Amino acid sequence: MTDVFRPYEAEVIRRLAMGRLDPELVGSVLAGGCLQSVEHTGGGYFLTVSHPRLPAERMVLDQPALSGTAGGFSCGFVIFIENGVLTLECHAWGAEDLPGNIREQDFAIAPVA
Repeated sequence: MTDVFRPYEAEVIRRLAMGRLDPELVGSVLAGGCLQSVEHTGGGYFLTVSHPRLPAERMVLDQPALSGTAGGFSCGFVIFIENGVLTLECHAWGAEDLPGNIREQDFAIAPVA
């Protein structure tokens, strides 16, 4: 895995892509995805990477619904894929915004009950 993804992000991508993307492709993206941007929104962030083998057609991966918890924060995740680009959205669940250093937290990932 490259320095592009935090361990919890790689776990989220693997779990949300299961059954939708070939596991070998997911491994290739995690190992060789090219960072395009990280955009903090206050309510979370968008991590965008490109990889030549990602599909061109739009896909939204949000099942199974996953929750991440760390440092008193709770968040959810959605993946958008289109035109060879993967965007991982991490969004706050709750009234409190996520801090700018949220990616540095050690998230525990679990299915939403």
